[in-house]
Amino acid sequence: MITFRQHLEISQNSNREGGILNYISNLPPEERVRATRGITETYPLKMGGEISEDLKNCFNVYDNVMDLVLGQFIMIEQIITGKTKFDTDAENDLAIVELILRPKHHDTFDNENLKDEEDNKKKILDTPVQKVYDALAAFIEDRDFVLFKQFAGVFYDVSEEEEESEDEEKTSSQQLFSQQWYWYSMVRMLAKEDITRYSDIYMLKMSTVMPEMSFLAQKSKIESAEQRQQQAMRKL
Repeated sequence: MITFRQHLEISQNSNREGGILNYISNLPPEERVRATRGITETYPLKMGGEISEDLKNCFNVYDNVMDLVLGQFIMIEQIITGKTKFDTDAENDLAIVELILRPKHHDTFDNENLKDEEDNKKKILDTPVQKVYDALAAFIEDRDFVLFKQFAGVFYDVSEEEEESEDEEKTSSQQLFSQQWYWYSMVRMLAKEDITRYSDIYMLKMSTVMPEMSFLAQKSKIESAEQRQQQAMRKL
């Protein structure tokens, strides 16, 4: 059995001279055979397995975007879209997992208690890596369905997700501003620019936020189309 902690160490060592062999050789003799057997049995990781009952008994498992609160969703999206940088894919995955495998005693999302966060991270690191990736894969599958099918175009344009800009140097200051403040602007809009309501907005369930954002996005498109039509009529 390979834990997520070992997976993290293997991932970090894979980028160093000697790779996995170096990692195994540095283990105590009694652990080398166990680690070698565990690596053989675990890798390659299988994606798409069922979330184990053991995992559900240990954590509050968020495998559905709609169950997240907005602040939790935003932090996950910043990681997935590369706004938060990590040295290895495993560290990137751990950061996401820390947000979807939450302490069992938490009724709502709350990451302000540092002791709870440290304990939760340790618990994740000591969990078999395959069980962790089963939960991560389930969440990513649901996230892709919600964002790009069920509510396509609400947060991301397909063109933005599928292709990068050919010339990043031509990105305007306005585009950079929009990218930097994208999520904050959304929270500001939902709060009707009342800064005293921001905390409450961040704690809104995505099951509430998604339909509202979908409504606003469609309304904006209709209004933009009407404005273009009126401008075209004035030119006649």
